[in-house]
Amino acid sequence: MVLTQQLESAVVEPVSVPGDQGRALPNAIKMVAELGDVQKTFYVFGRKDMLGETYSMNLNGIDISATYGSKVIELPFSLHLNKFELERYPGSNSPSSYASEVTLIDDQAGVKENRRIFMNNILNYRGFRFFQSSYDTDEKGTVLSVNQDMMGTIITYIGYLLLTLGMFAALFARNTRFRFLIKRTDAIYKEKKKLMTILLALISLPAFSADLNPPHAITAEMGNAFGRVWVQDNGGRMEPLNTLNGEIMRKIVKHHTFRGWSADRVVLSMMIDRQYWQEVPMITVKHDELRAILNVTGRKAAFQQFFTPNGEYKIRQIVETAYRKPGGQQSKLDQEAIKIDEQVNVFYMTQMGSMLKIFPQPADSHKPWLAPGARPADFPQEDSLFVRNIFGMYIDALVQKKNGKADEYLTAIVNYQNKYGADILPSDTMKEVEIFYNESSLFMTLSPYFLILGILLLVFQLIRLVKPKYQFKWLMRIGFTLIIIAFALYTAGMGIRWYISGHAPWSNGYESMLYIGWSVLVAGLLFSMISDIALSVTSIFSGVILMVAHLSWMNPEITNLVPVLKSYWLTIHVAVIVKSYGFLGLSAFLSFLNLVLIGIKTPKNKLNISSTVELLSSISEMSITVGLYLLTIGAFLGGIWANESWGRYWGWDPKETWSAVTIVVYAFVLHMRFIPDMKGLTTFNIWSVISFASVIMTYLGVNYLLAGMHSYAKGEAANIPAWVYYTTTVIAVVVFYAIFNEGKLRKVAETKE
Repeated sequence: MVLTQQLESAVVEPVSVPGDQGRALPNAIKMVAELGDVQKTFYVFGRKDMLGETYSMNLNGIDISATYGSKVIELPFSLHLNKFELERYPGSNSPSSYASEVTLIDDQAGVKENRRIFMNNILNYRGFRFFQSSYDTDEKGTVLSVNQDMMGTIITYIGYLLLTLGMFAALFARNTRFRFLIKRTDAIYKEKKKLMTILLALISLPAFSADLNPPHAITAEMGNAFGRVWVQDNGGRMEPLNTLNGEIMRKIVKHHTFRGWSADRVVLSMMIDRQYWQEVPMITVKHDELRAILNVTGRKAAFQQFFTPNGEYKIRQIVETAYRKPGGQQSKLDQEAIKIDEQVNVFYMTQMGSMLKIFPQPADSHKPWLAPGARPADFPQEDSLFVRNIFGMYIDALVQKKNGKADEYLTAIVNYQNKYGADILPSDTMKEVEIFYNESSLFMTLSPYFLILGILLLVFQLIRLVKPKYQFKWLMRIGFTLIIIAFALYTAGMGIRWYISGHAPWSNGYESMLYIGWSVLVAGLLFSMISDIALSVTSIFSGVILMVAHLSWMNPEITNLVPVLKSYWLTIHVAVIVKSYGFLGLSAFLSFLNLVLIGIKTPKNKLNISSTVELLSSISEMSITVGLYLLTIGAFLGGIWANESWGRYWGWDPKETWSAVTIVVYAFVLHMRFIPDMKGLTTFNIWSVISFASVIMTYLGVNYLLAGMHSYAKGEAANIPAWVYYTTTVIAVVVFYAIFNEGKLRKVAETKE
């Protein structure tokens, strides 16, 4: 707003002004100008991304003009777009990268040079920073965002560096709180004997009995050969059919196998014996109303039960109604209907083979690959006939039990892929590694291992607190060795996923969950030198994390990266941030255990348990310290990444906002000891547990409930799951009982005095 003279006062507030005949007008600012006893109200229309019209008026002889909207800033140089380039993943509309070829023209300085602007590579000239923001839908124009920053970058980065050095100094310098905690834990540890562990034999769960008996037997060898054919997924990633088949099984039956059959055997058999599989109960139906409509007595329904004898879809009306509702207004019935509808569609598409994009286009392998039966008009006749018929011939050969012919047809498909798609196909070694990764189900297997081992370790350690005469030293050594072996397997699995995907395995919700579990183990192994209880708690926590990672709303699929994540900052920033969650999670679990110990403390075991609580509280505080430092440094690195990618350090995106909230929350927890009424160990442990809710909100809540710049890490949208309420209830009960028992023991002690 520009005023020719100073007004006595001006009140500005945002309003919504309806247009004529219901037409929407741009946003408006309501303004009230006062001069003496004269007052006039007027509206200025505009928007933050447009130039608003100037409103002019005269108030008691004073000319007033006001505008609302963007401000035009003339640059001392110009940019000319020469070419905009958009690269997509082969066979997909998903952008792999986009870039602008521009000419920088500065007549004053005599500069005329070509520059290239793309994601994570900005143009910086005379304090102005241009970064690739978006592009026109016709792909002929580019959208660049600009930010002016003269010396701010250098000053900001120096500030980040100094704060980081200060954090490291607080960990290793003398006479710091962290060093005091180390000394205190050493003193307590010397007074206590080593805590025990126990050996857990690996328990192999029995597999389902192979009670499947389709008309045409598909052997494991047939399934393995089928699973080794390359296929292109919807995102353009090339993967073995074994991977796609596993995803189909997880979508339909929520597991990578079915009644002892591998995913390759099931999918291949579904395409051969369609009628048989349509009668096999595979689709889980949880809602009673849906079971009543389908006339299903158990929890599983067969494909044919979803249709009437006339072919009408029984739940069509429910599904259509559910899809019309916004996510937040969908009932349990709506959500269940949508999930089941997706499973029914995946089942049908699997039997039709429409998801098997296994044929490259001869003219250009980067175009979308084709599914069996496609009728390409622009193909040479020989190739067109091959694509149209070869897969059907392969299926017919299996039906007629001509296995030799079937192998020949499958080999012909593989040769066709190598002939026309060799330039985008990964190596055979990568194929074999990915199949090994899929079939091993390493992370899913490790989940119950860590969980059961940790629980047994913790139970025996609690027994030791009550009856110190039991030590089991040799079991402690064996148990420690078992966790080291499991950790090595975990690390190998992360490395394999990194090799297969071609990027650091923490780019989406599932991968970052795996990395948190790995980070928790690292933290637990470090603190196990002080207390073996830290190791057992770590094992439990890692098992829980791996279990959550394999819930239905987590997608374990390996996907291509969005352009903004194609940066070395993904490896650095996300690794530091997510590792901080591991240390903060370990602190929460240790503190929860402390609250349990406080709740079971009696006058007889008070001395022993109090010593353990003090030891674990010290470890918890050290874990918070390391986690808070990593979280803060990760935020610094995120600011640098944002500056390099988007031209700004901080934008109050939901993820950024909640990261800041988490930093403040844990900074408060570490400084509570300076508040007289909040310096006790019980209070510290309560807040350590409660504060982890901010981490859960930052990591899961933002990704799955909110939208923002960090939505590339998002999984399937979800409402607040039931386990949140159950967990909150359990924590509340433990907290209140610990407070109650602590108060009761204090009264007993005062009575004796």
